[in-house]
Amino acid sequence: MPASAHRFTDYDPFAWLYATRWGSEYHEQAYTVLQQLILHQLTPGASILDLCCGDGRLAQVLDFKGFDVMGVDGSERMLEFARERSPRVPFTAGDARTFAVERKVDAVISTFDALNHVMSPDDFAAVCRQVFEALRPAGYFAFDLNREEAYTQLWAQTSAQVEPEMVSLAVGSWDADNRTAHCDITLFRLYVDRWTRSDFRLSEYCHREEDVLSSLYAAGFAEAKAFDASTDLGMWGNIAKGRSYYLARRAV
Repeated sequence: MPASAHRFTDYDPFAWLYATRWGSEYHEQAYTVLQQLILHQLTPGASILDLCCGDGRLAQVLDFKGFDVMGVDGSERMLEFARERSPRVPFTAGDARTFAVERKVDAVISTFDALNHVMSPDDFAAVCRQVFEALRPAGYFAFDLNREEAYTQLWAQTSAQVEPEMVSLAVGSWDADNRTAHCDITLFRLYVDRWTRSDFRLSEYCHREEDVLSSLYAAGFAEAKAFDASTDLGMWGNIAKGRSYYLARRAV
C-alpha cells in the first residue's frame, strides 16, 4: 500500500457521523445530476463502479434503478454502512490509486468531492490510469471536484451540531499557498450513561481544472470535459458552490 494509505483508517471514526448526519443535501440531488451527465447514455443493467463509495448511499440508488453496481472505498467502517444498505452489492476495500476489478465495467463514478481527498496531482493521475484500466472500450468516467470557491466560502468555517446523544464541532481551514483544506472534527457520543470522544481530520486538495483534464488525456481518455454543477447541471444550494463535474470517455 502507498505510504499515505494510513489516511483511510483516519476516516473510520468519521463514518458514523457521515452516515447518520452528513451528506443528505448532496445525495438528494446526486442521482438526478448523474442522470443528466452519464446515466442516460448507459444501457439498462450496465455495470457501474462507485469509486470511493463511502457509506453506499448512491450505490443503493443505482442498484434499485437496475444497474449492476459494485463499490470500492478506503474505509472499512464506511463499507460496513454500505453493506448494511445494500447487502447484494459487492463492496470491497481499496485505494483509488491502486485498485483493480475482476471484470471491466461500463462506467466509473466518484462523487461528493471524493477525489479531492487524493492529495496531489501525481496521485490523481494514478487514479485516472487505474480507472482507464477498469473501463471497457467506450466506457465513461464521471466525477466531481471542489474548486477553490468551495474552500474559501464553505470549508473555512466553524460549525456545530448539538443533540441529546451527540455533539460535534467542525473547524475548517484553507491554505491557499498549498491548495489544501482541512476540517478538524471533535465528536462526542453518548453510550448508555457514558460519553466518548473522538477527534479526526478530513483533508482535501484543490485540483486545478487544467491538471485534471491533462491527467485524463495522459491516462488515455479520448474525450474529457468539465461542467459547472450549478449553471450546467442545475444543482442548487451550498453543495453546488464551487463544484465541477467531469465526464471522460475511453475510445471505442
